[in-house]
Amino acid sequence: MIVSHKHKFIFLKTRKTAGTSIEIALSKHCGPEDIITPIHPPEDEQLRREFGGLGPQNFAYPKSKYSLRDWAVLALKQKQKSAYNHMPASQVLHLVGPEVWNSYYKFTVARNPWDAAISMYYWRSGESRPS
Repeated sequence: MIVSHKHKFIFLKTRKTAGTSIEIALSKHCGPEDIITPIHPPEDEQLRREFGGLGPQNFAYPKSKYSLRDWAVLALKQKQKSAYNHMPASQVLHLVGPEVWNSYYKFTVARNPWDAAISMYYWRSGESRPS
């Protein structure tokens, strides 16, 4: 997920739609204030660096947005809340607020539903997809 304050866009990453490739490409154009979530596996972060993109930055939630549960997790597990890959739009809206959400261009990538279902089948089964 990327929130670019520099270019006023929000990229919402969906599963199995070349989202990582898009994140790598977009991160080259991000500024120091933009939110860029980590991508996995670590080899993909290396690839992002090799292509000149910015790595993960500014993805920790501001404490002003913490719920009571978030504070409890922080106190008990010493784990801060942060933005993450494949974050739902409703959570991104909560993170950036309605003013940013309503004024930025939001986009994602979608696949043909049939192709996505077939791809998911092969991905979950561990079988290779016939050419």
